Amino acid sequence: MYFFKPVAYIDYKPPTLCKGKVWFISFYVKDPSTGKLRRVRIKLNHIPAAERKKAAKELMATYAERLSLGWNPLVQRETPRATHKAFDAYAHFLRVKEKESEQETYSCYRSFVKVFQEWLLKEGFDEASLIGTVSHDVALAFMDHLDDDPKYSARTYNNYLSFLGTLHTWLIEKGYISTNPFDGIKRKPRKLMQKKRRVLNNEELAALVKHLQKENPEYLAACMICYGCFVRPKEIALLRCRDIDLQAQTIFVSKEIAKNDNDSFRTIPDDLVPIFRQLDLSHPDWFVFGKHNGDACDFSPGREPISHKKFSDYWSHRLRPALGFPEAVQFYSLKDTGITNMATAGVAINLVQQQADHSNVAIMAITSIYLGRKPEANARIKGAAILPK
Repeated sequence: MYFFKPVAYIDYKPPTLCKGKVWFISFYVKDPSTGKLRRVRIKLNHIPAAERKKAAKELMATYAERLSLGWNPLVQRETPRATHKAFDAYAHFLRVKEKESEQETYSCYRSFVKVFQEWLLKEGFDEASLIGTVSHDVALAFMDHLDDDPKYSARTYNNYLSFLGTLHTWLIEKGYISTNPFDGIKRKPRKLMQKKRRVLNNEELAALVKHLQKENPEYLAACMICYGCFVRPKEIALLRCRDIDLQAQTIFVSKEIAKNDNDSFRTIPDDLVPIFRQLDLSHPDWFVFGKHNGDACDFSPGREPISHKKFSDYWSHRLRPALGFPEAVQFYSLKDTGITNMATAGVAINLVQQQADHSNVAIMAITSIYLGRKPEANARIKGAAILPK
């Protein structure tokens, strides 16, 4: 697309050689303070007369190439790293954030940058182009692309806008650019970001269990950890085999992986024990659901953790079409459904809140310190009938 590269005679004028008492190369670039073309002169009299013409020709070719890639010496005075390539600047950001951020946060940053760069390349962006060529027009075009693609929700749109704005603010601080190309782009209104999610009814829940018992028992276990133990998808992805104690009927969610940075123990209801017994927990240090590249259906244990997105991807691309679930029935609907069904089954609301990690979960971890052992599973939760018969 035209806006990826400066346009000759609009954004700049190519270099020309002026000969006389003073030899110099002349070209025009936009003055960042006025937006108008301003002349730049490069004197050549310091070069010996016999070599001046040849040197001038080589310099003009170099300046012409750099101008076509977005170089502007007037901008460089304010931003010393303006001559860096755009993709190199983004790589610098990721290197810094890899050291500063948690793994999950860094993975999100890397994913955002990857999607943005892939779109740039698809639309004709040159990898050699300088960071200054990522203009406001480019930013608008990318956000329009997200807006037009039905797979990106209003919430996702705002997440990209927020991240890319933050990224380019960082680039300003580091001297790559002087203005943020994503400034002035409006976020989607809050009313468009309301959750479009509902609980599963008994027929849908029964169909899910029956289908996955045959097609994918390990994925069924992941669903039930969310449904009956109220563990979040990001936490499920980081559970190790040693964290599941089928004899005590507990799942340990350590503070290292918990959203609220507290240790907690979740009770495994009796209804779910047979499902969890199908898991291979023979390698204590392995992750319950391992990373298996290239196999979207494999949820077996592994040395490396699965991406939490794989749970929702399998749900959206395979389970939902197979069972005919509407879009409002999502993977995370399982937790909402489990909380609803457990409360309906007569479990006290304070116990449901504790199981859901909504309040006072640290009390259980504190108790374990004084007792020197894991807390026992809660008898009321164990006996709650939460699966349709």
